[in-house]
Amino acid sequence: NVQGMLLPSRTWCFVAEIVNDALSQEAVLGHRVEVRDLSGDIRSVLFYPEAGTLGFDFSELAAGCTLCIRYAQRCFFSDLATEAIKVEDMSFVKVIPSNMDALLYISQLCIDQGSRVCQACHADLSTLGGSVTRCEECGSSAYCSPGCRAANGAVHSSYCYLLRELRSVFNVDLERFTNFIPFR
Repeated sequence: NVQGMLLPSRTWCFVAEIVNDALSQEAVLGHRVEVRDLSGDIRSVLFYPEAGTLGFDFSELAAGCTLCIRYAQRCFFSDLATEAIKVEDMSFVKVIPSNMDALLYISQLCIDQGSRVCQACHADLSTLGGSVTRCEECGSSAYCSPGCRAANGAVHSSYCYLLRELRSVFNVDLERFTNFIPFR
């Protein structure tokens, strides 16, 4: 509690793939996209940016991209049956230029398993003690040797950027979390 304001007790992020961007550039009506979430449900996301919200390029809202919204909130229309996600603060929105299935695959490959197996030869890294080499850019991909890292360089460079984007979405220090964390 800071100056009478309630601080968040946890953070959350809505992640979905944009499936329809036909209304994403209609600022007069409010920007809108249709998304498919992790459960497969199709939802509408409505953007009503606060005055003075700068730094977000609505042309990024394209079909096939993954939309990440920290602290997403549902809203209901006057019929109380139509549900959408309403976004006012664009600093909590991030668009990753990749489909959600590809992001889920590389996150499983490199983030979930990345600390346990070499990304090149798939050797068990727990047997190496502390001599594991990691990519300096994404911090996710681990290698048993500099040779394996070099051998996997071309493949890794094709998705390193996406791993950095994913890290920026999910890398929140919950031990020190005391306030809402924007993407920019």
